[in-house]
Amino acid sequence: MTTPTAAVPAPAADPLPEPEHRGRTTIADRVVERIAAAAAAEVDAATGTARRVLGVAVSSADRPRVSARVHGEEATVEIDMSVSWPAPVRQVTRRVREHVGERLVTLVGLRSARIDVHVAALVVERAPEQKRVV
Repeated sequence: MTTPTAAVPAPAADPLPEPEHRGRTTIADRVVERIAAAAAAEVDAATGTARRVLGVAVSSADRPRVSARVHGEEATVEIDMSVSWPAPVRQVTRRVREHVGERLVTLVGLRSARIDVHVAALVVERAPEQKRVV
């Protein structure tokens, strides 16, 4: 038979220092740009815009292009994108603004001071051509 032992009190945890003495978290502009680009691409009918040089596409158009600036607890975001035809452009851009704003709050705790959306093109998705047998 075992004899019960007295519970040993846990050592007291050191209290956290005051918030102003703990350090600071900084979110880089590039992090906000990537989050915003991914969030915009999650919206139906929102697509990217290919970079062009002399009319030739030199990059893929999978995701919208984004630039962002972080100012304290707020971010200013600019999104260059295309909209798939025949989706209503104003509704798509409104959904992009809302979704990007929600993602920034959820993922990095930043409020969006401004989200500008520039629609560069309407993209018509074509069905793949069928080869004819002659």
